Amino acid sequence: MRSTIILVVILLAAAGCSEKVISPVMKGDRETRSDNRYDYILSEALRQKYVGELSEAASLFEKCIELDKYRSVPYYELAQMYSAAGMRNKSLEYASTAARLEPGNYWYQLACGSLFTQYEMKDSALVYFLRAIKADTTAVEVKGILAGIYSERGETAKADSLFKILEEDGVLTPDMSLMMIYDLISMNKVDEAAERAIKLLELNPEETRYRALLADIYYENGLKEKSDSIYAAIIEEDPDNIESQFLYLMNLVNRKEYTGISGFLRNIFRSEVVEREGKIAVARRMAGDSAYMKENAESMIESLLLLEEQYPDDEEVISLRPAVYEATDKIDLAIQRYEEIIKSIRQGFWFKERLMILYARKNEYSKLYELAGDYSRDNNRSLIGKIYYALAAMELGEYSVAGNELKKAMILAGNNNELKVQVLSLEGDLHYRKKDFDASYACYEEALKLSPDDPLLLNNYAYFLAEGDKDLKKALKMIMKVIETESGNATYVDTYAWVLYKMGKYRDAHREMVRVFELSSDRDPELLEHMGFIKKAVGRCEEAVVYWKEALKEDSKKAYLEEEIIKCQKQ
Repeated sequence: MRSTIILVVILLAAAGCSEKVISPVMKGDRETRSDNRYDYILSEALRQKYVGELSEAASLFEKCIELDKYRSVPYYELAQMYSAAGMRNKSLEYASTAARLEPGNYWYQLACGSLFTQYEMKDSALVYFLRAIKADTTAVEVKGILAGIYSERGETAKADSLFKILEEDGVLTPDMSLMMIYDLISMNKVDEAAERAIKLLELNPEETRYRALLADIYYENGLKEKSDSIYAAIIEEDPDNIESQFLYLMNLVNRKEYTGISGFLRNIFRSEVVEREGKIAVARRMAGDSAYMKENAESMIESLLLLEEQYPDDEEVISLRPAVYEATDKIDLAIQRYEEIIKSIRQGFWFKERLMILYARKNEYSKLYELAGDYSRDNNRSLIGKIYYALAAMELGEYSVAGNELKKAMILAGNNNELKVQVLSLEGDLHYRKKDFDASYACYEEALKLSPDDPLLLNNYAYFLAEGDKDLKKALKMIMKVIETESGNATYVDTYAWVLYKMGKYRDAHREMVRVFELSSDRDPELLEHMGFIKKAVGRCEEAVVYWKEALKEDSKKAYLEEEIIKCQKQ
């Protein structure tokens, strides 16, 4: 028996030993087979990528991830491929996974940071560039990138410290030097900025833009004579040099010294040396300078015509002239130009939108109805098209069309409360015109829940209540709330006067109505009509008749005023 027990123990021990020895070998065989398969598929994926079979390569890289999701190479390769294919989200997901799996891999962190930068996600990019610099503290490229990001973010002290490190390492490029100088200026370290500009100029004495930069720094530091002498030398040394003229022009613009500027502007627009983007930037800068435009609008238009000759099919270029017309309140010319443009280009959605806005501003509702109708049909998802089509239809009495368009507009507005308020306001106006007053008031109530302080909503609702002699105390409360912040708006003051008139407060109404005509030179027939009724209410019938006659002259639809005139004349 004892020998049997010993034999069993020996057998069990042998079995135990065998399991311990053999089992790891078996497991190792499985790992080897798995590794071999992974390596084979990975190498095949790389081969397919390099021979241009990208779809097959992507499938194989994805298979690698299925086999082992903790290896970074497939993620890194797929991130590059998805980025090249324009698949932003996938490329960022895979790049960040690769970077997370190997936080010490400089190239992965750099690639991930570069991807986030490409997609204008600078905060995320910053995280990966910081990891990259941690992985390789000598990386000049990343230091330069980080300095640039800090500079863009306004963290000038951090940017400056990196620029100084790059300078000490002898790798500070001229572009980095320029960025550093601009950062110093923004930190109000003007003297240090001047010193660095001088040093930069010593290294690059022929660079006119560095001389101009130094001149600008002197000007900012109150050294106008020094600045003037540098610019004078720049233009005198080579008066025909277009770069010199460009720099001199921008110097004059920054100083608001506009004498002789038009000649430089035309030269720049004619030049083949200055790139298109530079010309457009200058044009926009000049067009946005109200002081210059006030005195030089015609000259600016002439210069823009030169630009249009060079780029006749460039939509950005041809948008500049009508924009100048708008900015200088030459609305008829702007409309004429936009009409010409939409006839000459295939789609021109932006131009059509501008034209719709101007048609509405000029009350040209027949033209607006035709244009907005076509635009709405061509761009079924365009909210602006629906809104302006509805507005034109409403003004022309096409209430069914207006209602249908506003329903579509409300769907397009989705969860955007600001847009919903605009649609509800128009719906309220539409219901009022259809004499469905309760529905109109309900629209305004709903809109005010979304935007309780909106002055336009409060004004329109108060006016409609006054017109219907409904809840005048509420109307007064609403319009007084508007007047608290918008007392200089003639339209709102008119509503205030009209509510007071409806409440029988004629003298107060007269006082406010007089102020309306002091605030605005607009002889709107509605305003004239209101003043007539208020004049009559305070016993000034002769003056009332004058206002009503002018209102009739401006709007023949107000024929009902003829009866009021006769009544007044009999008194």
